[in-house]
Amino acid sequence: MGPVLSSIATHLDFSASLAAWVNPIYTIGMLVGALVFGELADRLGRKRLFMVTLAIYAVATILTGFSWNYFSLVFFRFLTGIGIGGEFSAINCAIDEFVPARFRGRTDGLINASWNLGAIAASGIALYALGNVGGATWRLVFWFGALLAIGVLIVRRFVPESPRWLLARGRVAEAREIVTLVEAAGGVESAVDPDLPIEFTPLIPASGYFAQIAELFRATPRRLIFAFIVNLAQVMPYYGILAIAGIAIFPAVGMRGQEIPLLYLLGAFCGLTGQVISSLLMDRWGRRPTMLLGFTLAALGSLALAIGLGSPGTFIAAYAVFSTFSAWVGSGAYVITSELFPTHLRATGIGLSVAVGRVGAIVAPLAFYGLFARAGVSPVFVAMAAIFAVGSLALIWWLRYGVEGRNRSLEAMLVDGVL
Repeated sequence: MGPVLSSIATHLDFSASLAAWVNPIYTIGMLVGALVFGELADRLGRKRLFMVTLAIYAVATILTGFSWNYFSLVFFRFLTGIGIGGEFSAINCAIDEFVPARFRGRTDGLINASWNLGAIAASGIALYALGNVGGATWRLVFWFGALLAIGVLIVRRFVPESPRWLLARGRVAEAREIVTLVEAAGGVESAVDPDLPIEFTPLIPASGYFAQIAELFRATPRRLIFAFIVNLAQVMPYYGILAIAGIAIFPAVGMRGQEIPLLYLLGAFCGLTGQVISSLLMDRWGRRPTMLLGFTLAALGSLALAIGLGSPGTFIAAYAVFSTFSAWVGSGAYVITSELFPTHLRATGIGLSVAVGRVGAIVAPLAFYGLFARAGVSPVFVAMAAIFAVGSLALIWWLRYGVEGRNRSLEAMLVDGVL
């Protein structure tokens, strides 16, 4: 949406102030999807939900390409957000519950980093379409994204259900069958006697949506609050700047036309680099030092944007630094969050944390746009730095008191450490 929002506003004839609401409304959809589908993923299973959420995303993205006015555009983007919000819970659960502890951090991080591959493709397509096709070419960007989603939907049919979720529901035979299939596919001889009975007490969430959330607050209150802070601190500057950069920030520093998609493209490449490095360090250094470094450098990168306003070259270099480390902590936040909660409440915990983060993502673009309109560009970047600094403080606290996920199984995460 970012690279083509200005083109859409021109084609559908709505103002920059209305355009500033497009991404917040999409983010409200993400909030709704994270809350609703997180709880459902704990009740109905990871696979069923990540098929449903991706289908919602694909259909809504196709419809976005057919938008005929501002209100149809924001409604379809709201539906798209619902699908994406649900994805966070189901997918991160499925990844973590399958992957061995010794490389869970880099696997989860790299899969989350693949988001930037989509951002690179979207920016490249927008750049080509705006420069070569003309007219309502923004529609093609959404249809291409929907085509990719449909391809992924076909692939996901072959992904099995999480064995950990099956165990938590007492479905031991199904869990054993999936583990056996995975071992066979990996050429590993199972060390478990297939005739050996497994005694397991089912851990079924409390009955009812609010009862399940209440159970989560009782079981892991400080972990949940930590997850809220980390998600807010990484989401607000990132979504805030991306949402308004094309319609306010970049034009204010002299960027116009095709230069705007190019900046988004640069940001996506740098973001991918930051996420890959962060993912690799998760299992080498550990979650806590990796995230502390990322938040600190993201704050410094935001300040560098304010300092670099006088020169296009300096500003572009600062934007590259900001993009690298804001994506670094963005990927790492999902790694940390998905490890903190017990299996029968994991998707609910992730969904609730993501939803709180989306509140920040809704508020940030509007607050940043208002700050920009009143005081100019520099205060926006200073505000971003301050928010990242809150994330650094949270990581310093977690470094002292919290559990480290490096080389620990998800079950060990529940008993090791102070928090």
